[in-house]
Amino acid sequence: MNDIDLMLLTLRDKPLPGDLSALDDKVLGSLAGLRDRQSARRAMALAIGVAGFVGLGVGIGAGSPASAEPLLGMPQAAPSHLLAD
Repeated sequence: MNDIDLMLLTLRDKPLPGDLSALDDKVLGSLAGLRDRQSARRAMALAIGVAGFVGLGVGIGAGSPASAEPLLGMPQAAPSHLLAD
């Protein structure tokens, strides 16, 4: 315990390192950058959530009848398909 007291006494007698007047600007600048990054993340999460809900709402509530035609196949009304039958 005496070693800690001795170290604190020697630390008390030493001068402060460098210029500490610019320390406030550095700390506040880094806090402002952190706040900007957090608000950008929140805005991105909100935009993704809104896009997901709108996409699901349009997809579920579209109400169009299901089509039996394949997505990448030849449509039933294509001229080459009509001539082949």
